[in-house]
Amino acid sequence: MSSGVAADQARAGTDDRWGHPRQLWMLLAVTVGLNFAFYGFRAFLAPYIAQSFFAQLGAAAAQKQADLLTSGFLALMYATPIIGGYVADKILGETRALAMSLWLGALSLALMAWPTLAGFELGMALFALAAGLGIPLTVLVGRTYPADDSRREGGYTLFYLAINLGAFVTPFVCADLIGDRYGYRWGFIAAATGMALAALLFQWRKRKLEAILPAALQPHRSRAAVWILLSIVVLLYPTALLLAFPAVLSWAMYVLMGLLVLYFLISCVRRGDRVQTQRYLALLVLFVALVVFWAFSLQGVTSLNFLARDYVDAPFHYTAFQSANPLYILMLAPLLAILWPWLDRRGRDPSTPRKFGIGLLLVALSYGVLVYAIDHLQGSNGHIGWWPLALCYLLQTLGELALSPIGYALIGQLAAPEEASLAMGGWFFGVALAYQLAGWIATMTIHVPTTGAAMNGLADYAHVYSQLFGWGLAVALVFLLTAPWIRRLMHGVH
Repeated sequence: MSSGVAADQARAGTDDRWGHPRQLWMLLAVTVGLNFAFYGFRAFLAPYIAQSFFAQLGAAAAQKQADLLTSGFLALMYATPIIGGYVADKILGETRALAMSLWLGALSLALMAWPTLAGFELGMALFALAAGLGIPLTVLVGRTYPADDSRREGGYTLFYLAINLGAFVTPFVCADLIGDRYGYRWGFIAAATGMALAALLFQWRKRKLEAILPAALQPHRSRAAVWILLSIVVLLYPTALLLAFPAVLSWAMYVLMGLLVLYFLISCVRRGDRVQTQRYLALLVLFVALVVFWAFSLQGVTSLNFLARDYVDAPFHYTAFQSANPLYILMLAPLLAILWPWLDRRGRDPSTPRKFGIGLLLVALSYGVLVYAIDHLQGSNGHIGWWPLALCYLLQTLGELALSPIGYALIGQLAAPEEASLAMGGWFFGVALAYQLAGWIATMTIHVPTTGAAMNGLADYAHVYSQLFGWGLAVALVFLLTAPWIRRLMHGVH
């Protein structure tokens, strides 16, 4: 009996809880803690960097430096899963890699509370490297189910809800309740606490999870963890140095992207499987849509965050807008989880490529709303009301729900089984490239006069957002029209 079949039988023999495998719920709790930590500091990251480390440059230049450092760090964080996925697949094993990622993540957040820029960048570097080893969490969600289990897509919807439960709560705790009142350095400590709790829970329950995994996925070499930790220590300073030079980081990411494509190209040639090759081609095309979507949507971390702080009148703290996206997801994801099967039973469920096109269309329309508000709804103080930004986030969230959860499930169906973690790392790398593009787009909203005067205001935002609106509509139309061709490349995967 193969280890894969034995593992499926072990899963089938375990008690389900509330209609899903018992170990799924542990992973969902870990997901809540991890995302409490990440979205907690992300809510105030760019404004904190501008105020704490670059304020002497003037408001406009400080915002530009903060946008570049924030987007570079987040891009690096989403790029390292390519290497982390390989380490998890080939060296550590998935559970050991995830445990190490959680513990190092908690330590890195404590370092980010350091008051100097050098200490802060070392903390960012460690967090980025630790995040790479955390990629198995997404894969392990799928592994809790037997092969061909129809509940898997529902499990990933629950996974997405867990992400956004942590993301919804944490801006109020880390940014508003603690950061705004006692100093944002303590916001990092609050985030570190959430990560440490997730690490403790996973360490306590990971043996139960390992019992249902195939033998090939169990932790590998006994001393591998020591060597990986030493490698992280060696890479820590060079990684922090990369963060200080955004242009170099951009080129490094492009090289990494090229190496990733080359790896899968060689893998396809060696395998000689026409169907698998075309499935990887479909993934590459959808990868382009993913990058475009997130480059537009991730303005929420940078330019939309500064827009909310400086030009939006609201009866609440501006960081509360960082909870809008997860709140909408918590409200709407269950409805869409019901909608897709309902449409499928009637033969009207859009294919995955078409859903990607719908996601791109919605994110483009979100910027159309802001452009209209800036052009027609400004108050006498040169500000806009809170509802256009809330509507912008709503449209982006609907686009995300049409695109992102399905993308997670798609990797397990289109990638070769032995390359699942690496392929998932490549998918996350799309978000890394998107962060890089998002940072570049955000800097275009900032006018830095040679006199050091204030920014031009909403006019710069309107100019950039109108371009996002136009280009987004064009790309969405291309994907909606080519959806049947992309679907053929997927060979039966809906």
